[in-house]
Parts: sequence; C-alpha cells; structure tokens
Amino acid sequence: NIPLTIPEMTLPYTKITTPPIRDFSLWERTGLKDFLKTTKQSFDMGVNAQYKKNKDSYTIPFPLRALYDILSPDLNTLHQHFEKGRDKTFDFLTKSYNEAKVEFEKYKVEASLDKLPRTLRIPGYYIPGLNIEVSPFTAELPAFGYVIPKEMSTPGFTIPGIGFSVPSYTLVLPFLQFPVLHVPRSLQKLTLPSIEILQPENHILIPAMGNLTYDFSFKSSVITLNTNAGLYNQSDIVAHFKSSSFSVIDALQYKLDGTTSLTRK
Repeated sequence: NIPLTIPEMTLPYTKITTPPIRDFSLWERTGLKDFLKTTKQSFDMGVNAQYKKNKDSYTIPFPLRALYDILSPDLNTLHQHFEKGRDKTFDFLTKSYNEAKVEFEKYKVEASLDKLPRTLRIPGYYIPGLNIEVSPFTAELPAFGYVIPKEMSTPGFTIPGIGFSVPSYTLVLPFLQFPVLHVPRSLQKLTLPSIEILQPENHILIPAMGNLTYDFSFKSSVITLNTNAGLYNQSDIVAHFKSSSFSVIDALQYKLDGTTSLTRK
C-alpha cells in the first residue's frame, strides 16, 4: 500500500495541464480494503478437463473401394510432381551453397555448423475409419546462415588547406543474407511416405461420443469457487452442471445445480 504521487504535467502539443496528484492510495480510495484482508493476496486455482473414450462405434455405408480406385492414379501423379519439385529445390539449394562457399573461402571465414545435421522425423500412423496406413517419413533438412562476408572499400580523399590525406581502406563486413551452409545429399532421394490401403470396406466406422468432464476450483481469502460440468453418453445423453461459491461477502455466495438429457428413440 504505497501512496501514488504524480506531479503537474502539460500534455505534449497542447496547452492542457493535468492537476497534480499527491498521496493517492488505491487501497484506501478505491475501496479495496473493504473486500481484501491485506494488500498481498495469494490464491489457489485448479482446472481439469478429461475425456473418456467410448468403445462403441457407428457404421456408415460409404463406397470406399470405389473411391480408392479413383484416387490411386492421382496419388501416382502426386509422387511424380513431388519428385520434380524435389529436384528443382535441390538444384537451387546447391547453387546457393556454392555461391556462399566461394565467399567464405575467399575471405577465410568459417561457417558455423554446430547444429548440423537437423532431421525431420514423422512417425508412421494409421487413419482410423478409412483403414489406411502411412509409412514413417524422415528428411534431413538444409542449414541456413544469417550473414555472409562482403567486401567494401572506402574512398581516399585529401583535406584541402592542410594537405592531410586519408587513404582508401578495404573492409570485409558481415551482410545480412540467408546463405545455405549445408545441403543434405539424401535430399536427392527423398520421397513421399507410402500409403497402404488395408482391405477397404464399403463403410466408415465413426467412434461413438464418450464422456467429457470439466472441473474448476478457485480459492482465496475472500471467495471459494467450485464448478463441475459433464457431458455423458449413457443410455441417454446427459449434461450436468454444478457450481457453488462461499465468500465473506454475502452477495458473492450462490449455488447452482442443473441436469438436462437427450432421450434416444
């Protein structure tokens, strides 16, 4: 509880002058002392959300086998376009690397390669419902720098009257660029992950909704608040909400409790 003092000030570009403020206490003047016990407060807060998976599922008829037959030629075309883009990217990175290498060797500057190599790894995964398996994907990434050495020469000149001359100097300064410091050779053989369709069925399995619960609690010297909410997939879909508050201030005390349900036919 430190009183606030602000001197008289004139607003920039105006003739308006603000009045001085002396010994203004937020604790006293705003009424905080009527709600809080001390100027230093501590509180405990907890949040917990949980979803419990349902083992049941729904079957929706869908011609997956016919859809896969239509998409198969497009997947082959996608692989071909990816390989063309991969080769163009490799040529561009190699050209940038060679240009940067010439500059670094010319001025005998060593590129920092402490963090090499960098590898992107995506594990294999299964797409439920569509019955598709995707293989793991690993790619070594190129490394980029931030600066490249450049040569700059200052002009020589003579100061008139005193005959003092300043010679020309040649300086090697770092210039902001993004040179390629490393091109992984494995980039030439990089391919998209393989996609395997496991015995396509003419239906899609949709998992049934599970149970979702949410708990919130807040406790301080002034108020204690607890809130619980849940959405349950039982014989009927049931939603429940409960909230209560206990406080030293009567106006902040309350208790709410409600339940609603959606009946299946």
